[in-house]
Amino acid sequence: MKSEFALTESEPWQPHLQELHRQFFERAGDRCILWVNPAQGDPFSGEQFVEERKVRVPIQHANFDVKLAPYLVPLDIGKSRDADVFKRSVAMAWEAWELDSLQEFNGQAIGGWAASDQPAQSLALHWATNCHIHSVNGLTKLLRFHDPSVREWLWPALTTKQQERLLGPANLVIALNRNQELMTHTSTAAVTKAIDDNPGKLLLTPAQWEQINEYAVLHSAWLRCCSSRPAFRQVSATQSRWQGKILQALHAARTYGISDPQDRDLFATHAMLLGADFHEHEKMHPVWSKTRTGDYYGAACEEVSGRPVDQLQDYLHRI
Repeated sequence: MKSEFALTESEPWQPHLQELHRQFFERAGDRCILWVNPAQGDPFSGEQFVEERKVRVPIQHANFDVKLAPYLVPLDIGKSRDADVFKRSVAMAWEAWELDSLQEFNGQAIGGWAASDQPAQSLALHWATNCHIHSVNGLTKLLRFHDPSVREWLWPALTTKQQERLLGPANLVIALNRNQELMTHTSTAAVTKAIDDNPGKLLLTPAQWEQINEYAVLHSAWLRCCSSRPAFRQVSATQSRWQGKILQALHAARTYGISDPQDRDLFATHAMLLGADFHEHEKMHPVWSKTRTGDYYGAACEEVSGRPVDQLQDYLHRI
């Protein structure tokens, strides 16, 4: 989205814009660091004002194109030109979570907005050297926490110390979540001081990596449910920690021999629509007998239930 778009006072994201202005005025004296993810297209491409201030997160890895790395833009949102960029970024973040955009797989171009007592260069360097690149079982992984869809699920899975490591020089990070609500991540002064005295990398446990590896499946199933049942998005928004329950169900799916990506997507969809504990229903036991011996989950469901896989609920609730 560029400046030629007309942004009116009746836009649904206006309350968020006002709240963001309030928070950055009170907490940072109108100083704000815009966090942009250009991997699927730079929303500020060609804008000289942004280009002149851009601070690239210098992620160094042979298989990673630094041109696709996230970047930071220091803003003084008390000034009109900076405020215009800030305003448009809020609109972009809102529209990225609209269902049409999600279905087109446009990604999240706005990582969020941060406040820091240190320059944007320090924040970018901390993220690049301590948080983004990880070695897991001999493989090099990029932790894509600049994507708010990842950070929404990652943050509550981290310990307080890990959260502080992730924030680094930032004392505040705000973004829009899947429900198009503001999610705020802040640091604790005492823990931050302890970490400053003993700096180091963000380290994640094997169990945390197992969850992170399921985020793509979880998101795909969530989008499928939102697309097929419009009311699902509102329902999921009111359920506390629903994603944790689905992740537990996906862990159980591996014990049933379900490893095919499409099958895991279907299993997660069933868990969201039928309840995370659906797999414990006695009528599912014959399905697991088949999947454990190599049958595909969808085919096993249809064979056991005698009906299309999208009618599994009718089968489970039939007397």
